[in-house]
Amino acid sequence: GVAVPQSKGYSCDPSPDVKAELKKIDKVGDEDLPYKQRRERQLTMSQELLKKHPDDYHVRKRYLDMRNSGFDSDKDALIAEYRAQMEQRPNDPAAAYLYARLIIGRNTKEAIEKMEKLIANSPDFPQPYIGLAQIYAYPNFRDAAKSKENLKKWIAKCPESNGALQLLR
Repeated sequence: GVAVPQSKGYSCDPSPDVKAELKKIDKVGDEDLPYKQRRERQLTMSQELLKKHPDDYHVRKRYLDMRNSGFDSDKDALIAEYRAQMEQRPNDPAAAYLYARLIIGRNTKEAIEKMEKLIANSPDFPQPYIGLAQIYAYPNFRDAAKSKENLKKWIAKCPESNGALQLLR
């Protein structure tokens, strides 16, 4: 396939350096530690990586995913925090996308609107395509045609990424 060149530093996959750091965080999950200790260690490592790469989408996403998972996650507080980040950084598509991801399941219609707006305003940012493909695969929003259309657009922008493998069914 023909790859659309990425601009503005948006990438489909983490850089090799960031990927190596993320793997180190993942390896902590294989250690024989109590859940709470393992989670705290991974969160600390994620925070340190975020300090080194504060504008890297993949680091920001992983950090959010880690904070949003677990038994002690305060989703309301995360939503408020990421809404504020989005409002403080109106020209940052990653901030809007991360917020949209957080509200899926609570206000999925708003998440869809945010992702569609991102596509219109930041066409070089590939993440909303995979986000919409996932949403349209959920039972309450199932639309195979829309899911497939967004998946095709993701693959066109990110032909070498394996980020959509779970949707290729």
